[in-house]
Amino acid sequence: MAAALPATVPFIEAALIAEPGLLTNHVSLATQLDRLILSPFRSVLNEGVLGETLAKGPFLIIIDGLDECDDKQGVEEFIDHILNFFEEHPSIPLRIFIASRVEQHIRACLETDAVVLGNLDGHSARRDVKKFLEASFLIVAKKDRVIRAYVRERGSWPTRLDMDKLIKHIRGSFVLASTMFKYITQAPTQKDPTTPMERLPLTLEMNGLDGLYTQTLTRSDHLPHFRNIISAVALLESPLPIVGIAGLLGVAAFEVIRVLLNLQAIIHVPGTDEEGEVTLCHTSLRDFLTTESRSKGFFVPPSFHLHLSYHCFASLIERRYGWIPDFGYC
Repeated sequence: MAAALPATVPFIEAALIAEPGLLTNHVSLATQLDRLILSPFRSVLNEGVLGETLAKGPFLIIIDGLDECDDKQGVEEFIDHILNFFEEHPSIPLRIFIASRVEQHIRACLETDAVVLGNLDGHSARRDVKKFLEASFLIVAKKDRVIRAYVRERGSWPTRLDMDKLIKHIRGSFVLASTMFKYITQAPTQKDPTTPMERLPLTLEMNGLDGLYTQTLTRSDHLPHFRNIISAVALLESPLPIVGIAGLLGVAAFEVIRVLLNLQAIIHVPGTDEEGEVTLCHTSLRDFLTTESRSKGFFVPPSFHLHLSYHCFASLIERRYGWIPDFGYC
């Protein structure tokens, strides 16, 4: 908003000064939307500074991945707030485009005459996925010495047949396409010394994301603290940097890095230990890890929340008093 409409900056800054905690998780999405987007837009509109800009048509806000928010009630309130806003201001030159899987709690809110629904089930993303993969493989081929040597000796890679099989297996899912590409091109490890050329046909035997997640997690499951680290990443309400996870679990930062570096196909690992946050590439990984029938040996039980609570409490006491209590938990 601030970049597209600089005139809104003073109003956004005023909202943040009036409510310092506005950007925290304790404030609802609906409130954040109202204070930081809708109200500043109305204020600028009322001042009449948009002028010629409005001649081009209404402004558009795109909201993607709404279904990935864990707080379902918060999402419902968020959508209801949007609908109420447009009911109160029907002629305002603003449109909101929501791209989302239509989960039940979202569908219930959107089934109204004020919303125009577009069903993309019939749209094939095969061509888009093909372009994405071709461009991605071309880039990595220029950087990877092993792939360059293979191409010089054997010809192009992936072959047209390889690409056709991969695209057919992916079935239009960009999440699967992106994750599979990262898995195929990731660096080899002692437990998984295979090359990208050897890994590509293996992905064709995997059962969608579940198979890919299982295969990727196997790359680190032999390392110390693997289970605690992956469980913490999956269950933490707010993501932490590498040193934060290490401090919380009482392990060295290098041990956290050692586990995570093998999992970069499915987990975002920041470039530094102190800055940036360790996050899941897609929320479907959390669903996988917390559903025992899918993850099996990698299942993260709800009881691990107790383990995290203990470490949080112990960390607070250590910071306050300089010692860690022994509750006989570990």
